[in-house]
Amino acid sequence: MKFQKKDKLGLIFTTIFLLIITLSIFIDINKYIPNFSECLPLFIPFLYIIDIFESIRYSKNKPENEIRIKSNNDNYYSIIPFIFGVIYCFFSIIFFFITENEKLLSVLYFISGLIFIFKGLIFIPSVLVKNDNGKLYLENGKEINSFEIEHIESIVLSESDIRLNLHNNKKYIFSHLELNATEIEKTTIFIKKYFNISIEHK
Repeated sequence: MKFQKKDKLGLIFTTIFLLIITLSIFIDINKYIPNFSECLPLFIPFLYIIDIFESIRYSKNKPENEIRIKSNNDNYYSIIPFIFGVIYCFFSIIFFFITENEKLLSVLYFISGLIFIFKGLIFIPSVLVKNDNGKLYLENGKEINSFEIEHIESIVLSESDIRLNLHNNKKYIFSHLELNATEIEKTTIFIKKYFNISIEHK
């Protein structure tokens, strides 16, 4: 997702986080900040908070001229927060009952686990299909292309890609997708809504 404000804040917090880690290599930060090394893993889930708020805002205000569909990496990226969330919660509960002096730290780890899990629940597919002022805009990570409608003869949708049959016998394959029947239908409806293009299903 491209949230300019989120990107800037995320970059600032990530930079600070990396600087702190680098600094801890050369000096014993625990001397200046007690129990810092134990709290260090808490930075990672809390960096997700900005992303979570932006994802919620996006979900509530989805632009009508775009849809999101899955890449073949999305299932992997969406399950990772759940795995870390369960690990954080599980060990925080154990830590809470076996320690006497670090109850607060245990609670913070448990909250971190919930943040991970919540992040997984509101995961937004990464592939963008958009009507960009009359052009068909496609974005999947670093692969970004925009096509004038008059240059497209037909479109073929499949579970793994979107194939554009262009004029002069040229083809463009928008690949690395993982679409189920529902997403294929959603993409078909969206394209037909904005563009007068022949669409086939493979």
